[in-house]
Amino acid sequence: MFDVVIALAPAWPALGAILLALLLGLGRAPSERFVVRLATVSLFLSLGSVLAGALKWAGALFGPVEISVGHWYKAGESSYELVFLFDRLSVPVSLTAAVLLLATSRFSANYLHREPGFVRFFSLVLVFASGIQLLLLGGSVELLFAGWELVGMSSVLLVGFFHYRRAPVRAAIRVLVTYRICDVGIVLGALMLHQHVHSTIWSKVLARPGEAGVLVVLGLVLAAMGKSAQFPVGGWLPRAMEGPTASSAVFYGGLSVHAGVYLMARAEPLYESSPVLRLMLISIGLGTALVATLSAQVSPDAKSALAYATITQVGIMFVECGLGFPTLAIVHLIAHATLRYYQFLRTPSILQDALKRRVALGATQADESAARWELLGLPLRRFLYRLAIERFEVEAALERWIARPALLVSRRLDALERSLLDKEKEK
Repeated sequence: MFDVVIALAPAWPALGAILLALLLGLGRAPSERFVVRLATVSLFLSLGSVLAGALKWAGALFGPVEISVGHWYKAGESSYELVFLFDRLSVPVSLTAAVLLLATSRFSANYLHREPGFVRFFSLVLVFASGIQLLLLGGSVELLFAGWELVGMSSVLLVGFFHYRRAPVRAAIRVLVTYRICDVGIVLGALMLHQHVHSTIWSKVLARPGEAGVLVVLGLVLAAMGKSAQFPVGGWLPRAMEGPTASSAVFYGGLSVHAGVYLMARAEPLYESSPVLRLMLISIGLGTALVATLSAQVSPDAKSALAYATITQVGIMFVECGLGFPTLAIVHLIAHATLRYYQFLRTPSILQDALKRRVALGATQADESAARWELLGLPLRRFLYRLAIERFEVEAALERWIARPALLVSRRLDALERSLLDKEKEK
């Protein structure tokens, strides 16, 4: 019974979201007070389940604890087990996620007061809470992928939260396309694990890392790059700032953007003996950190600058995973998620904060940064500035060589399908 209570960590927010959907489906619009109380209770119960799992983990002397509650699909020799994993990676991040989501619920009660999408926002936050706990506590790749998709879809819908404006909708589509393309990696990785290891339960996969194969790791890296906005597919994160400040804080400052780091830390035994794969991770992280740092210097608004600063730190976490320090990456993740969460919530007051610092110190961080840039020669400064403001031409290259050909193929396939349907109708 205790194991069932622990396994309900992702279920409580999901039940809250389902209840809100049922009320709306019955034509009963719940009051803001009811919505906030329901969300708060659901998130508190989820935190309680995570704490119960943490206690069991501590009782096992901080060794990995697997909790199996049956199968969610079984046919012949194929089965997908409902198994949850509590260890040194999942427990700290899961507790952090539960606390930040509770804080988001409290903050949003006032921040979104009388907003037309109030109920929709809290419903999506509850879906996200369920997904992030599945992602973090899932003891198999399938459960992680289920949470991964819930996190992704709720993220997309919250980016397009203000759907009556064109910019948020376009940004949401960009996020969706990036997620869809990169998530193919985790699907292929799971299929190859079934083929080579005949299991996707983490404890079994990581116990036999040599059987997984290089393609599995490459698939997981692709998925992690998309979710954590790594170079060259990280252009979606500044666009995601079109959503409400509260969702920007918890999704793209605190939790969602770090999902790729968590995946790389979890899968570290699969690539720890491969210098090539480790060098690839390090290169991705360093390249991302360099590009994002320069882009942050020329960002015209506070939220975009914070978004690029977030990408920089996440890139460093990829480097830490590539160097073989997954525990350090998780510690970095928790500290950075907490800091960025607070900074994103404070962005409406950032100008006031900057003026206070100027009065107190007589100088600002921007002044010091500008002075450091003076150490470089003018031609080099101009060259770097042009690269940074044009985002290293990555966006244009992706548009020309990937997006346009894909759209062209889609249009031609659509035309072919329509012509075939017309012929069938004529018959």
